[in-house]
Amino acid sequence: MAAQKPKSGIIMKRNDGSEVVNYNIDSFPTYIHDGYVYPGCTWERVPHYHDDVEFVSVYSGSMEYSVDGVNIRLKKGDTLFVNANAIHYSIATENRVTRYYLAIMNPRIICSSYAVETKAIKPIISDRSVPFIHFKADDFDGPEIQQLLKNLCKEEENKSEFMITKGFFELWEIIMHRFTDAYRLHVGRIEDADSHNAKLKGMMIYIDEHFNEQINLKDIAQAGCVSQTLCNQIFNKLTDKSPIEYLMHYRSRKVADLLQAGDMSMAEIAEITGFTGASYMAETFKKFYKMSPRDFRKSSRLGTSSSSRLSDYNSKAEAQSHCD
Repeated sequence: MAAQKPKSGIIMKRNDGSEVVNYNIDSFPTYIHDGYVYPGCTWERVPHYHDDVEFVSVYSGSMEYSVDGVNIRLKKGDTLFVNANAIHYSIATENRVTRYYLAIMNPRIICSSYAVETKAIKPIISDRSVPFIHFKADDFDGPEIQQLLKNLCKEEENKSEFMITKGFFELWEIIMHRFTDAYRLHVGRIEDADSHNAKLKGMMIYIDEHFNEQINLKDIAQAGCVSQTLCNQIFNKLTDKSPIEYLMHYRSRKVADLLQAGDMSMAEIAEITGFTGASYMAETFKKFYKMSPRDFRKSSRLGTSSSSRLSDYNSKAEAQSHCD
């Protein structure tokens, strides 16, 4: 079965647990976006991974990005390169909106020949010891890489595949120059990190397939062939959540999807998503989405766009700052 096209603001997964990237053009595997994040938005703190590489460049505010269990602080002017198949998610660290240029791109776009693929692309995307490269605003190449990403956002508006490909080559040249230094920087990562990633992905797949059943910590640990103690350690390290917290967040994301998709009752949604009742579902959902399921559905039915919710959040944050 073909993967369903993601809805805006909802991260969807394939059967292997990897993200279904919402490419701007189905036939051209890039997702380029002038993005933003704020506390409690639906795409914050959702661990995921994909075959594509990812660039995040902050141009207003600050945030954190977690990559394979390492939290990287990104300030204005900073750019983060996230390698293929690294587990990552955004973290809103301020009571305000952070804006960034985002480019998710499949490396096959620049595999122009077998020689380029084997000598310049595969050695980087297959090296699990380098899950990310952090370009700081005051680094010699920091301003250049942010400008390239800014230009890409403009090109995406024009749907120019050629110019986007050209920009990707220029970005990759910078990555290649940095790769040796980045490798030395992250050689000291935790032992068995790659093994832990593989086990986490297996447990994430299990949760994806069984989230609507009454599963527990023991079931999740068995799916990863680890003890319950190690299961807790892996989840806390790589997702900043316990296995059960991750499960509850996953169920809540499914609730959000169903609330936007149809007219099912709260009791029906609770049963389908594995909650023991509508009241427990509502209590859990509100912890992650900062509103009740009914309010979430109401905002969706009124056609409340992401930009409208962003404006609403900005207004609340501004009012709060005046009160403080």
